[in-house]
Amino acid sequence: MRRLRNQFIDIISFQNAAGYFAAITFFVSLFSLLIDPKIGVLTPDMLDGGRWWNAGLFVFHLLSPTEIQAGTYMPWIFLIFYTYLVFSVGKILEEDMGSLRFNLFFFSLMFLITIGGVLSLYYPLFVETKMIYDCLLLALAIRMPNLEFFIIPIRMKWIGIALFVYLFWERGDEVRMFNSSLPWAGLFFGFSSLVLFFGRDILGSKIREHKTSTWKAKQSEVLTIHKCYVCGATEATDPQLEFRYCINCEDKEYCENHLHNHAHS
Repeated sequence: MRRLRNQFIDIISFQNAAGYFAAITFFVSLFSLLIDPKIGVLTPDMLDGGRWWNAGLFVFHLLSPTEIQAGTYMPWIFLIFYTYLVFSVGKILEEDMGSLRFNLFFFSLMFLITIGGVLSLYYPLFVETKMIYDCLLLALAIRMPNLEFFIIPIRMKWIGIALFVYLFWERGDEVRMFNSSLPWAGLFFGFSSLVLFFGRDILGSKIREHKTSTWKAKQSEVLTIHKCYVCGATEATDPQLEFRYCINCEDKEYCENHLHNHAHS
């Protein structure tokens, strides 16, 4: 059993998985632009006709039929941008996480997106291949929130927050159109991999922030000897004040303003 596990780890731990994915995506999308726009496109007719192999190409089919048939240069720009994005972000994440953990995350993401794409044929989930690229950016924002990835000096945590909000806002039209929350539920197919592999990072960062803020609050407290029982004044708030204990009160100290102006207890 251990031998099989080690063999599986050796197989799954190959390097540059994102680079291979980017290359296959480029050629499949290029084939759809120049030869067959239906390759990798999921339709009920294809699945009912036994062409299940088309579902395996779904994650590599970046452009929708509408974008392909537009006949402009924009599909080419999107293709180059997205393939470069997945290659560069994937390389950074792989170096940070290690090949094994990154590949497990990446393959689970591809698998869930494929399942979501098939289910979207029958339910209004709207799971698209572009969700892979969104999740890679969100993963980078979680792992390296202070990284300035693009030319514009914006930290990844702000890009991640803006992207997360946009993904929910973008599906508002579909939610209203179908009067259903299923379009929002479609995001689960990408976010579940993020929670599975980076949930500890998200919770850990919140815990660290809480501990840091608590430590800073404690450090900001100045150690004092005297404190007025009535107004809370100390020698730190007013170095000119004098403090005395009241002989009629049990172990209570007062500033000079309240030493003779308080209710005895």
